[in-house]
Amino acid sequence: MPAQSSRPELVSVRIPMNDHGSMVVEVTERNETRHLVDYASDEIRETLARLPADTRVPVEMSRAGTRSNVWKVVALYGGRPAEATAPVSTAN
Repeated sequence: MPAQSSRPELVSVRIPMNDHGSMVVEVTERNETRHLVDYASDEIRETLARLPADTRVPVEMSRAGTRSNVWKVVALYGGRPAEATAPVSTAN
């Protein structure tokens, strides 16, 4: 079973989304770099595609692959991180 975050994690955009839908973020708490390559909805993908470098956003992720550091965003949270209790959008 793929690993999935059990709560929103605050990430900082390091490399904004490219033409292939991939972006690089850093998990703020752990200084861990992740490559986001899949999105639960077009709304999530489009929202993240508009974010410039150094933007911080709370997201919920699951592994998209078993042998590499690629992740799927399953929920994007609104508001300030401390208030991120309800997802803006999730997979149906």
